[in-house]
Amino acid sequence: MLTRRKIRNISHFRRKKVDIGRYIKDYYVDNRLAYISCNVESYDVIIDHYSVPDYEDLNPDFVAYIEENAEHIPVEYPIVLEITGHVFNASQQRIITETINDYYNMKLGDVQLDMYDNSRRCLLLVVLSVVAWTLYFALDVDHHYIFMIDFLSWYFIWFLAETILFDRQKIKDKKVSYGQLSSMKVLFRKEFVDDEVPLTVEQQIIDEILEDNLSDRV
Repeated sequence: MLTRRKIRNISHFRRKKVDIGRYIKDYYVDNRLAYISCNVESYDVIIDHYSVPDYEDLNPDFVAYIEENAEHIPVEYPIVLEITGHVFNASQQRIITETINDYYNMKLGDVQLDMYDNSRRCLLLVVLSVVAWTLYFALDVDHHYIFMIDFLSWYFIWFLAETILFDRQKIKDKKVSYGQLSSMKVLFRKEFVDDEVPLTVEQQIIDEILEDNLSDRV
């Protein structure tokens, strides 16, 4: 049995709200860029130790860390991934940067295939709906198949609406998210420094991200 104190506390917790936008801005966003900072101890923290040379893959824990943080970042902000805590040589930096870009470009490619499959499914459902409705109006009302055809007509239309309004929108949202991650700028620092990036450097990073996106379309 709930006491008056428990009821009051539950009511208080139920009404409690936070300004999530302020927390996201304070934690990730700096002017026109969003930052994900990660502290690593070695090369294997980023590149899976099972990888072989020239076929490197990302450590799943590292991927989980990036994507868990990226979930909170609004899609309109380009992301800068700051890797700190370990000094990597030029070759390691190149491999890490290319592996991160390749990983999320592959993810983006998977979503593009999902979008293609969704389009094919929509086209098929349109054709089936047209055929079903054509049969419905072509057959006599007393035909014993009329109710089944009527049911199939509405089923195809409902499935088509669900595919367009829900499934396709989810794919579009995922495509934007992976597009944001595939455009991510990777920076290396020996130590993490919570300082403000000069506007000229910020603009240079934004230009590089946008230039990479434009080059991908050509």
